[in-house]
Amino acid sequence: MSDATATSAPSGAAPRLTALQWRVISLCALVAFLDGFDTQAIGPAAKAISVSLHLPMSVFGLVFSASQAGFIVGAMLFSALGDRFGRKRLLIAGTVVFGLCSLGTALCQSFDGLIAFRLLAGLGLGGASPNFVSLASEYSPPAQRARVVTTLWAAVPFGGMCAAFVSAAILPTLGWRAVFEVGFAAPALLALLLVWALPESREVGGPAQPTAPPKAPIAALFAEGRGAMTAWLWLGSFMTWTALIVMAFWTPALLQRAGWSASAAANVLALNNAGGVAGTLATGALLTRIRPTRALIGALVFSSLFIAAIGLATRHAAWLPPLACLAGVFASAAGGALLAVSAAAYPESARATGVGWALGVGRVGAVVGPSAMGLLVAAGWPTRSLYFVLSVPFLAAAVLIVLMVRATATAGRANPLAVQEPS
Repeated sequence: MSDATATSAPSGAAPRLTALQWRVISLCALVAFLDGFDTQAIGPAAKAISVSLHLPMSVFGLVFSASQAGFIVGAMLFSALGDRFGRKRLLIAGTVVFGLCSLGTALCQSFDGLIAFRLLAGLGLGGASPNFVSLASEYSPPAQRARVVTTLWAAVPFGGMCAAFVSAAILPTLGWRAVFEVGFAAPALLALLLVWALPESREVGGPAQPTAPPKAPIAALFAEGRGAMTAWLWLGSFMTWTALIVMAFWTPALLQRAGWSASAAANVLALNNAGGVAGTLATGALLTRIRPTRALIGALVFSSLFIAAIGLATRHAAWLPPLACLAGVFASAAGGALLAVSAAAYPESARATGVGWALGVGRVGAVVGPSAMGLLVAAGWPTRSLYFVLSVPFLAAAVLIVLMVRATATAGRANPLAVQEPS
């Protein structure tokens, strides 16, 4: 990024964001917000959909998995295309796709249609994520890049919380289809705003630029000694997203299994999400002072500890809500810090690809994890033991990120994950 994109600042102070930078980051945050809204809207509406379409609730595991599978493909495909043809174009395309598929969900009349539209919606959601992360990262001052990317991720759980509130207000009166009509109208309007107000990436060449054909962005993830670093990052992402998604999908069911009412279990999940927003914002502020890898490792370790503590407190009404909130603080902080690490680990020309593939591999865990937890539940494991099991992937991810940092040092390259001090 050129020096002209940031205002001057005193030595030792973080540079102020320009109007252009604020605009880009705000627009990317709006996409992140709607990403979270669309992802979470299906959960509160699932029961009403099952009644309307005469479907058993058991099939919604496949519906949830369909969107996650689509996310994997979208994150990997749209990220590479964004690095090659322009991140603005692919961000708009992803936003249009998940908006149209939300409308398709509202109009569908069968299980097959529901699966198809949620699969395609996941494709758009996965395609948007790495490109809004990369654009926000590109237009941020280097010293604030990790903070901006991590703070941006807070918009995703915030969108999920708003989806729950909107669903609670709309479902009893207007029905489940209206929830997805809102999920179409908002992205449609935002896509028009992105066309008008969002600048294109300056880190990728367009067709009008007579540059040599770029190397495959995917190959850049393994070039110049980055192979081991990429492998450890992908494994860490897999473990992190496995635990994050299992916690989000299974917490209400596990707590009800332990004797909590449905409404009480929902309130605990809401506290978990609220902690997630706070934790992501706090981590973003922290990343101006410490390396993103250190923040990520700390968040992963504390996530593991608090999730294990939930297992011990499932029958203690006074302890479980604050523990769930703290688990959300550190788990979502880990998700945001992981994005910051992924964005900082690669050169500018492959940044969206690096973020997209780390997200894509992580979402493989989001598909596998809920099914694996279901097998343990079917086998009769006690709830306390299940939370102990859920704490293990976070701890394993912390070890894997340590190995990633060591692999970077062993390759003899300057550590790209260090916080860059402002000049």
